[in-house]
Amino acid sequence: MKNCLGAMDDTMILAAAPAHPGNAYRNRHGRIAQNILCACDFDMNFTYVYTGCEGTTHDARIFLDALSRPDNQFTWPASGYYYLVDAAFPCIEMFMPPYPRERYHRSGCYNEDGFQGYKDYFNYRHSSLRNIIERTFSLLKRRFRILYAMPPYRPVRQGMIITACCTLYNMIKIVTPNDEIIQGISNHRSEMQNSSTENESGETSHVVDMSSESAQAMGAMRDAIALPMWAHRFGQ
Repeated sequence: MKNCLGAMDDTMILAAAPAHPGNAYRNRHGRIAQNILCACDFDMNFTYVYTGCEGTTHDARIFLDALSRPDNQFTWPASGYYYLVDAAFPCIEMFMPPYPRERYHRSGCYNEDGFQGYKDYFNYRHSSLRNIIERTFSLLKRRFRILYAMPPYRPVRQGMIITACCTLYNMIKIVTPNDEIIQGISNHRSEMQNSSTENESGETSHVVDMSSESAQAMGAMRDAIALPMWAHRFGQ
């Protein structure tokens, strides 16, 4: 997956909600939480963090809110680069979800002959690579136990704590790469991550293009990756 910058996804962080809008923070698991949006690269470093949304907020709404407001300072990929996202996100330029209505999150034990076509195979590879964001979230939460017992500050300050934890997490990875917790998860990194490249020319000002043309462009890019991947799945 050439020009893939990393992965983007949401995760729930336990929150101390104010009394009045408290139910808005109660997610589908019945827990009081913030739903935060993050992006990471293939070195498991956070490259973007967006906090402040209640636990009931849908992933797609958080995505659009984060990217449509200039003051949220999302660094847009340069042309031709993209993030991997899950099926809850829109299929538009710079954000590549899996094929809809196909199997996903396949087991690590599989038979190369058991795939039902290029879309099925692509979704397996997509899931394996996008898992980098899940492992990064897991490492963050293991490192900072405050994320399981958030102090009863205002929601905005709670979001600042989450952002600070992500920043410290990046610093720890840079300064002490041999840290025991880091090594415990990094040893399970997918071999497919070696194909990632870095984008050094991201844009900071952009408009979210939700047009059918944008969706078709990303669909064409996805096909351009999936079809050769399927043709060469046996390494030929």
